[in-house]
Amino acid sequence: MWRLHSAESGTGPISLHAGKEYVVGRKNCDILLSNDQSISRVHAHITVTEQAVTLKDSSKYGTFVNDKRLETGSTKTVYAGDKLTFGVFQSKFRLELDSVVVCSSCVDNEGKATLSREVQALGGRVVNTWSQECTHLVMPAVKVTIKTICALLCCRPIVKPEFFTELSRAVQQRGNLPKVESFRPEIDEPSLSKEKVDLGPRLERRTLFAGKTFIFLNTKQMKRLSQAISFGGGRSQLLEEGSLPVSLLESTGTCVVDVTMGSSQPLIPPTTKKWAESVGLILHRNSLRFVAESEIGLAAIYVNNQTYCNPCSSLDSESGKMKPAIPEATLSQNAAVDETVLHRASLNITAYVVNTEQSQTISR
Repeated sequence: MWRLHSAESGTGPISLHAGKEYVVGRKNCDILLSNDQSISRVHAHITVTEQAVTLKDSSKYGTFVNDKRLETGSTKTVYAGDKLTFGVFQSKFRLELDSVVVCSSCVDNEGKATLSREVQALGGRVVNTWSQECTHLVMPAVKVTIKTICALLCCRPIVKPEFFTELSRAVQQRGNLPKVESFRPEIDEPSLSKEKVDLGPRLERRTLFAGKTFIFLNTKQMKRLSQAISFGGGRSQLLEEGSLPVSLLESTGTCVVDVTMGSSQPLIPPTTKKWAESVGLILHRNSLRFVAESEIGLAAIYVNNQTYCNPCSSLDSESGKMKPAIPEATLSQNAAVDETVLHRASLNITAYVVNTEQSQTISR
């Protein structure tokens, strides 16, 4: 979405819709500059597309792009960052492009269609897969999905679908833009302590995993989780089956992700299980433990890397695993549910997500 930002303090930006033409002038215009005596009744025309903005001058005292005056009647393509001046006084603006890239999670097909129309009207687009370029995550209610974790670690807002309905209406009517905080979805995870969860942007999430190396014993597991780990400043490494790099495994900065609990593989091969047991022995003798897949999400949610994704925390001397105050969980494929969610365990999260998207699933 294109915007004109006024040089005058206290004046909000003017949103420009792709596919529309705006008249700049002193009276009965789309962009009204009534307090500037150098502005003509019909001063200029702005034509907007998703890719470009063109400016046509029709004034007496001139229209300027980066302090260079346009010839009367001429048209010029202008770009993000250009300074636009109408007349010779204080009607100065800067053109900016706000790229809206929306990813949805747990939204049904009808909701996706509506969301897509509203976002496209703003000059943005809806995508199915989370990436660094995404600006918003849309969810009717917050469930712990891979997309939720990525949005939190990228410090992007999580909003209800209604946010874009209100944003589109406000832009069309040139009203006050809605506040993200007013459209934050409710948390739909009974086991999460809602009063302790802050879904707002927390910059410390971007470095939550800094200095940590997450070791994977399974290729699929690493493929699902490495993106989220990188968003939190961590790194991922896949071990070759059978290898036992003792110095790496003994490091307190190493998080060895448990491959045996709730794995995406229906049956772990005996050789893999035996290898994992050997890795576990090395961890155990150094008072370390495996890290459950769910801890990556819990660390992001609670902004806590002391309890979660910390191989030194909450040791159980018998099993070498974290005590079940929050039972372990793993992210795994699930044929019945296409979203990545934390599922029910004996003591913890219950979540149901409709089958709407091709994605991975977190099982508990």
